[in-house]
Amino acid sequence: MGRTVKAETIVLWLCVGLVAIAGLAPIAMMAAESFWYKGRFSLNHYHELIAAARFWPLLGNSIGLALATTTVCGLIGVSAGILFAKSDLPLRSGFMWLLTIPFVLPPYFVALGWARVVTRIGASASEWLFGFGGCVLVLSSVFIPIVVLLTFASFSNVERPLEEAARLVSGWSGVLRRVTLPLAFPGIVFSLVLVFLLSMGELSVPSFLRYPTLPVLSFTQFTASYNFGAATAAAVPLAVIAFAGILLESAFVRDRDYRFQSTGRTLFISLRHWKGPLVTLIAAVCFAFIILPLSALLADAFSPAGIHEGLQRAGGSVMRSVLYSAVAATILMSLGFLLGHFMAGGRQRVLSALTLMLFALPGTVLSIGLIRLWNTPSTWFIYATPALLILGYTAQYCAVTTRLSRAGLMLIPTSLDEAARLSGAMWARRLFWISIPLSTRTLVCAWLAAYILCLRDVPIALMTAPPGADPLPARILTLMANGAPPMIASLCLIMALASLIPLAILARLIPSREITG
Repeated sequence: MGRTVKAETIVLWLCVGLVAIAGLAPIAMMAAESFWYKGRFSLNHYHELIAAARFWPLLGNSIGLALATTTVCGLIGVSAGILFAKSDLPLRSGFMWLLTIPFVLPPYFVALGWARVVTRIGASASEWLFGFGGCVLVLSSVFIPIVVLLTFASFSNVERPLEEAARLVSGWSGVLRRVTLPLAFPGIVFSLVLVFLLSMGELSVPSFLRYPTLPVLSFTQFTASYNFGAATAAAVPLAVIAFAGILLESAFVRDRDYRFQSTGRTLFISLRHWKGPLVTLIAAVCFAFIILPLSALLADAFSPAGIHEGLQRAGGSVMRSVLYSAVAATILMSLGFLLGHFMAGGRQRVLSALTLMLFALPGTVLSIGLIRLWNTPSTWFIYATPALLILGYTAQYCAVTTRLSRAGLMLIPTSLDEAARLSGAMWARRLFWISIPLSTRTLVCAWLAAYILCLRDVPIALMTAPPGADPLPARILTLMANGAPPMIASLCLIMALASLIPLAILARLIPSREITG
């Protein structure tokens, strides 16, 4: 008789199969397509791409934009994350969540807000915004939260006894330099790598601010000329850079998990007379990066005529966005929890790296692969329906729910599962009676995070949604060309509320940390 296959193994391979169908197979198809020309293997697409006069400048623009954005995010985000995690700065929790707001909105919202600001200033400011400087400003506003949150988590997770021992022989400057910072350094590197890769693959902001980059070229080749070969050839360098970035992340972070739950009372640095100046500085950063552009964007949002016109022209998109995001978030929550359960204890590191690579992959690259894979007569039921969009969301954001689930599962004592195993409980019974009931908060947080990320997504929504069934971020982007400003502002307000309400719930679910001197 053959060996019985465990239910745990079957479920694991079903999860792996879903990730492969949603993300790995489209990327493999895209890569194969780039080497296919006139029915045979060829490097013609790459020869044309490299020989084109615009490729190298566009690649340079993309790398330069990503490096500048990462530098700004590192300088501001790391400093803010350390202050929030290790000091008695007043209002630090409120500041941290305020800085998070731009990340939960479609990235072009901040660009549109700054466009409204410079319209009131004059042409000289407009010339500066629509270019490299404006892209760095907007992308820094959007991605600073990644560095802040991961720096906060990294510094918060440093064991208190290590810092207490160091405090016996050194001041706080020595403790931070020799103990806390080295232990938190992998998390900081991880955040900066993510910012670099996400900035490198951003489409909507450079497109809106008319700054030529490689993702814009790939998108144009695909949408304007429908040239799959040229589009995939332009997308492959982005995929290679994403893969290299994840290898760097794996070398530094070594599959580390980040927990935002309080692990006890943590030591803090007393700011004393520096509290006032630092609060003023953080408030100024929040005003410049968040309040100013978003208030300018939403200034005309409360016009009854604008709201009425917006709902008339995009009411269906509002409902579709909420529905698509909710369905995708449910799938991502379930998939992430199962994968996180299997990866507990350091298992399946390869799968963890692959899901993270899909997250770092530009949405345009993933979308081109999905379309190329499923655009056939026999798979119309996926290509011509929202299923393609849901697959894109699942592939792109699986890493987020997986890592959140792993962080939550680490808080459950392993003795509970071991005791149930010794008593003869099968894997499914232990999952439904121990892991899931003790992970309710984790599951809700994972669902909310996935919902927000799917709701704000632009490239996947823009490229894979069925005709006439586009989500709200894509609909707003297309209406911006000829829509009245009050109508666009009203739709942006609706989109912001749909994202900020789940963010507020998420902030309430994550408990505050206690501090002690």
